[in-house]
Formats: sequence, structure tokens, C-alpha cells
Amino acid sequence: MLLLAAVLTGCGFVTPTADSDDSGVTTTGNGEVVGTPTPLRNVPRELSTVADGKLVVYRMPGIQGNRIKATAMLFTPRKSPPAGGWPLLVWGHGTVGWAPECAPSVQLQEHRKWADGPNAALLAAVLKMGIAVVAPDYEGLGPTAAGVTTGHGYYHLSSEGKSMVFAAVAAKRYLGGRVSGEWVPAGWSEGGFAALSAAYYSGLSKKAEPALDYRGTIALAPVPDVPAMNKLLWRDIAHASKPGTRPTDHQIDQLVFANAETIYFTKTQLQAGYRVDPGQIYGPNMLKFYQQNWRTCLDDLNAMVKRDIKNYLNSSPSHRLASYPGIRGDAPNSLPENRRFYERNQGKLENSTLPGSVLWLYGADDITSPAAVTYHVVNKMLANANDINLAVFEGAGHYDVPVVGLPLIQARLRQLFPVRPAAHRPDRTAGAMKPGPGK
Repeated sequence: MLLLAAVLTGCGFVTPTADSDDSGVTTTGNGEVVGTPTPLRNVPRELSTVADGKLVVYRMPGIQGNRIKATAMLFTPRKSPPAGGWPLLVWGHGTVGWAPECAPSVQLQEHRKWADGPNAALLAAVLKMGIAVVAPDYEGLGPTAAGVTTGHGYYHLSSEGKSMVFAAVAAKRYLGGRVSGEWVPAGWSEGGFAALSAAYYSGLSKKAEPALDYRGTIALAPVPDVPAMNKLLWRDIAHASKPGTRPTDHQIDQLVFANAETIYFTKTQLQAGYRVDPGQIYGPNMLKFYQQNWRTCLDDLNAMVKRDIKNYLNSSPSHRLASYPGIRGDAPNSLPENRRFYERNQGKLENSTLPGSVLWLYGADDITSPAAVTYHVVNKMLANANDINLAVFEGAGHYDVPVVGLPLIQARLRQLFPVRPAAHRPDRTAGAMKPGPGK
């Protein structure tokens, strides 16, 4: 695949705006490690051969203002840390669902499933560079036996940003001098939004743990403006619904995408106190899914909704994609509480000035975040004095970006994390201090 476009740069390192929610926030207790981290089971071989994996339970401020327990998978390179310790990558996973059992750590340990798309290979490559990785499940996702309670903050700025930030704090507190304190948030899809949210709240990391040093952000195929994306998506669905046309499988998938994940948004809005009425958002078929299947994780939910759409289309020659009794088209985006949710989360992020630089990777064939939407948001953020390096990959879709973008990710990490020599230990058999190999 061809790298089509390269660098758009704002004005270098800038400080957070006054609207970054850092001031006056107490960090006491947040990032505290609860209990003793336990070894991860069923880690993919590409990761287990280069890293040790543990499940960490930590405390963070929840979406409703209370302190909650959250979980993260912590991977440390098998080779000894360099002098000063490993730098840290905080990894945000893509959408998996809304219920606690959809968490990557639960899917891995209980179902032997790597839930985060193509990203095991990416994380393995990062670990081979001598960088530790902590991958939070996010608020509301994770094993209930560890104290995780239901209530995922899906595309909620504070919830996802603080899940990332306090996972970094927890990793530093647990690993101590084995990590240097330098850290970078990164993530794919929903995790791309989480990484940008972590940049927004990055000032909280140093308040909680002074040794932490935020260096910059890497966002892979983030979905930056859901209402704008929905508007274009529903335009395409309307075009595919003209009389005499039979929708393609790709067009059916677009309708699935427009419907299924909306359940997670609505659940988050209600969890966060927004007064939304599901009856105003969903027609009868999707309202039933919302009520009965909100715990269903994404892959299975998509399959169920797709099967229902196909049954609907096949039940009458007059049925069209746009008339499927699911989400009520683009209309719910105009509901006041929906507008308020997006303005206070994605909108607040887009209109802020983030610290450090952002490497933003995007595939030109990404239908999840159409090009017009991505470019508009990036331009808006550049106008707000953000330092963004945008790399666009011709011919790449949403799932391709972590693969084709890996060389750029590695190059950026080398820039952000200066190379240190390996730690030395004394050669006691010779009775003298000599350089020795790491353990």
C-alpha cells in the first residue's frame, strides 16, 4: 500500500488549554494498584514469546463521579530494562462491546480470544523495541470478580481519557524503576479516540505520579466526529434504497454499522446522566435488540443485526435498507441530549489544544470515518494550534491501518523515547565490575 500524504504540522509543543479539566481535580487514590497483579492466561504466542503479561487492577474516577476499579493488561519485555527503565506505551483497544465480559482481558482469559483486531502483532513489535505496554480494558469493561462494575464510557471523553491516564499511573507504581516514566498513549478506532482523550487529560498523570513524563500521542484510524460520519452514512444508505436496486453485502454492512454500535452510545448516555429516550432513537426491531441484547459483544451483535436486516429485506419486495425498523435514520442526531453528548465529548476534544504532538494515521478507504469527516476534524484541530502529523495510506481500510502504519509508529516511538544503553550488572566471578548481559 502506498503512503499518499504525509505531514501537516501545527505550532510545536503547546500547553493544555484552561478547558482541560486538570485544575482542581484530586488524584489521591487514583492509579492505586489493588491487590497483586496476576499472570495473564492464553496470551497470543506472538506476545508471549517477547513479553510477560499480567492483569492489573487499579482505581480511577468513574463516569458518575465515584472512584471505581478498572483493569488493564500489562506486558513487559522479557529482556532486562535499560538504564533508567523501559518507556511505556498505553494502548487503547478498538470497540468490543459495552458489558464487562466484552473486555479484551476477559475475552482472552475466559474465551481464548484476542478481541482487539490486528493489534497483537503491533504490540509485539513495540515490545521488541524495549517498550512496556499497558492496555486498559476501559471503565466498565473487565472481570467482575476483580470488582469491575457495569458502565462503559463509550466515546466519553473523561471516562476513556482517565482510563488511559490512570493505567499509566498504575503501571508506574507497580513497576517502579523498571519503567522510566516516559509514556505515550496510542490506540486504534475507539482506542484512537481514547488516546486523544488521554492527551487531553495527560496533566493528571504527573499530578498523581510526578515521575511520569507525557511525550505525545499516536491515534490510529480514530472516529473523530460520529454525527458527521452518521450523516454521510445515512446518505449512502438512502442512495442504496432506491426502487429497483438490490443492496450489496457491503451496503448491508453499512446499515449494520449504523445500527448496532448505537446501542453502546445510548447505554453510555444514560449511564452518564443524559436524558435520552430509546423509543425516540430506535424503531421496533432495534429497540428489541437494545432491550434484550445490550450485553452482546460487538462481533456477535453485528451478526445478529445483519441476520435481522436480511430477513427483513427478504420478507417483502417493497422493503428497502432505509425502511428497516432500526435506528431512526440520521434524525436522532438532532435530539438535544444527543447533541449535548457529542458536543461535550468529541466536540470538546476537537476544540481544545492538546499538549505535545499527535501522529494521526488514516486509511483513505476507511468507511468507518469517511475522508471528508477526518480531514475536516484535523483541519479544525490545526486551527486550534494542535501539532498534528497526518499520514494517509492510499488503498487502506479501517483494519489495515495498524499493519501498514507500523513502520511510522516505530519511527515516531524512536523519536519520542530516546534510546538508552542496556542496564549492566557486575561479573562477580571475575571479582571486578564488567558489563554483563541483561537477564
